[in-house]
Amino acid sequence: MDKQPLVSVLIPNYNRGSLLAETLQSLLQQSYANWEAIVVDDESSDNSDQIGNEYANLDNRINYFKRSRLPKGAPTCRNLAFELSKGDFIIYLDSDDLLAPFCLEQRINKALFLPDYDFWVFPMLIFNDDPQQATMLWNKTNERPALIRFLQLDAVWQTSGPMWTRESIYAVGGFTEGLACWQDVDFHLKALTKNFKFIVTDDLKPDIYYRKHISESISQGEINTPPKMQSRQQIFFANALALPQPMSQEIKNALKVLGSNVVVGAIKAYNRTVAAESMKFAMKHKIFSRKEWLKFKLLHFLYLSRLHRFRPFSEFTRRIIQYGKVESGIGKHTYQAPN
Repeated sequence: MDKQPLVSVLIPNYNRGSLLAETLQSLLQQSYANWEAIVVDDESSDNSDQIGNEYANLDNRINYFKRSRLPKGAPTCRNLAFELSKGDFIIYLDSDDLLAPFCLEQRINKALFLPDYDFWVFPMLIFNDDPQQATMLWNKTNERPALIRFLQLDAVWQTSGPMWTRESIYAVGGFTEGLACWQDVDFHLKALTKNFKFIVTDDLKPDIYYRKHISESISQGEINTPPKMQSRQQIFFANALALPQPMSQEIKNALKVLGSNVVVGAIKAYNRTVAAESMKFAMKHKIFSRKEWLKFKLLHFLYLSRLHRFRPFSEFTRRIIQYGKVESGIGKHTYQAPN
């Protein structure tokens, strides 16, 4: 392989013109020069076109395109960007996140030093306004396998954390288009069920900054809109069927967490269809025991009859809602630079 391989940085964008400028500026500051950026805009109504075209004219490594087919959404934009790219290595970058100046150099050096992997995962810091003030890591590895943690919605890395070989993206099949939420969870679950060879480099200096918006404190109603509930159900079904059979008890228990999240979310949103279909699916594939299924059925009845807020049902409701939840490490680890 070329000692200076081409890295394709794929960026979906929607109405983030001013932040897109910061993201592209972080690319221009890279110590590693052999890269291309493919920005695919999702019909923005702000100044994204102006910003994208300005940077494309400023540096011919930056390419700005408009989404050319349906469905709308970041997954389609990411897939289009991949189809337009030429790089040996792929990084997915959100249009509001930032690369440290050494990011691409660090990642290429690691990939060339350890070439027998399908993807490499690098540390990420979370910031609000100033990346230089960032102190919290996205997450850290622990004794639990990555597949188990993603099934439990404890994402070990975010979309921009890994660098992929081009062949691995072909094998995964890209992002699932049309999903209204959990797009990154679905993508990484698809990769992890492929038994790819990967390495998480917790020992390296964080090389990317994830921007946390105030608007991420989303209301429960917004999380549980019908399109998002249907997407969560779709991810639960598809990845349950993709897991190797017979499933180990550890995987089945982790899948139970994912299924419980979908079922409880649907019940609380009064989405009868998603709740009933998900419970039926979980029973058919022996993800829920009959006792667990009966508890969820009772919870569903209590919500539909509006009895869940009244004693003696409120305590039962609270326990079932908490059932199967696993503490997530996202944003809870302080980064400590090596001496």
